[in-house]
Amino acid sequence: MITPVRSCATTSCSFNNNHDCNALAITIAGAESQATCGTFVQLDARRPVTADAGRVGACHRLECSYNSDLLCTAEGIEVTDTATCATYTVA
Repeated sequence: MITPVRSCATTSCSFNNNHDCNALAITIAGAESQATCGTFVQLDARRPVTADAGRVGACHRLECSYNSDLLCTAEGIEVTDTATCATYTVA
């Protein structure tokens, strides 16, 4: 299972296009008790829209209830305007 990014409110990210994530795969990273999009990048470029975009490639938040062997098992995730994973839930 590859979890889709259902929406992304981080409009300053180069992978964001109308609240859709256009990265081929994102990594959920962050510090203890905080899951953030490690793929967030703010550049003067935008990645074009693709049909296969917006998936969670890896999750580094082992304490999240959706993490199974570094993969996200949620049906989909939401990324907030501050690039945090709103679906993150501590087990």
